[in-house]
Amino acid sequence: MAVKSAAYKLCSTKEFRSATTVKIHPSLNAESLRHLALKFGKKVLTPPLPGQDFLYYLLDPLDIEPKSHKFAASKKGFNKLGVPCRLSEIPPVDLVVVASVACSLQGARVGKGKGYGEVEYGILREMGLVDENTPIATVVHDVQVVENRCLPLESLSCHDVPVDIICTPTNVIRTSTNITKPGKIFWELISDVMMDDIGALKELKSLKPIRVA
Repeated sequence: MAVKSAAYKLCSTKEFRSATTVKIHPSLNAESLRHLALKFGKKVLTPPLPGQDFLYYLLDPLDIEPKSHKFAASKKGFNKLGVPCRLSEIPPVDLVVVASVACSLQGARVGKGKGYGEVEYGILREMGLVDENTPIATVVHDVQVVENRCLPLESLSCHDVPVDIICTPTNVIRTSTNITKPGKIFWELISDVMMDDIGALKELKSLKPIRVA
């Protein structure tokens, strides 16, 4: 299966092998990667359904029986077995894996459209749980990797999250991107719907009222 082959490619990288905690997006096509991460002993952070008051579920392979790792990697599974984490309970993140509809060789990407992955990343930056050196990866099919001209840098917004590593079923691409990673939440871009869907935004605002007022 192509998606599993691409997931294995990411697991072969030094960034994955050295990571203790990996944040992985909740999409169905990342289920194989979440399973492999647990299988290889990584703690996995993945977001809940919209409307919750916490940012991530934590899946710790030491707390989940190996026979249940595959189930835990599914949406039903991580909603049942994952431990909700308040912002102060989230461990430092060693590798961020984001969803992409398309990405370019220079690291630009198009996400799924809602911008929730960008908001998550902004929260992690605000909390000091990732920095500009934390690698960001995406797992896609080969056809989703497009020429740079298809995703011109001038089309990117200030909150867009670039990728350092693109893994496909056939290749590991290191973009050496020069695109600046957003270092904060851009509150002027946060809608009321986002505030309700990502409850951790309210928690962040209560923790840092001066910075985000």
